Amino acid sequence: MNHSSVGDIIEGTVVRVYPKYAIMLFDDGETGLLHISELSDSFVRNFTGYVQVGNIYKVKVIAYDEDKAFMKVSLKQLSGEERCSPLAKRRIESPDIDFAELEKKLPEWIKEENEKE
Repeated sequence: MNHSSVGDIIEGTVVRVYPKYAIMLFDDGETGLLHISELSDSFVRNFTGYVQVGNIYKVKVIAYDEDKAFMKVSLKQLSGEERCSPLAKRRIESPDIDFAELEKKLPEWIKEENEKE
């Protein structure tokens, strides 16, 4: 399976938003986590004010876990030109996306991230 590599710039759709991170889904079926610390160079008080479900963003892959086919992605590591992409204005209208598998893995991913802090 071809997958994204660290440093790649890819586009994905926000499928779940939490107070400090969002889960994104990419065209090739991969998933990724956009943490509040990777949103902006400036302090972000309200993550959900910046990122909403259904929005499509270009992001940079900053870490990739081969075993889980799961990425950590960043908006702030993109250049200014890349950040200003009109992609963020598009939305997915289909509510038919199933996130059951992501929801099963989410507690494990959160636990791993909390142990790193």
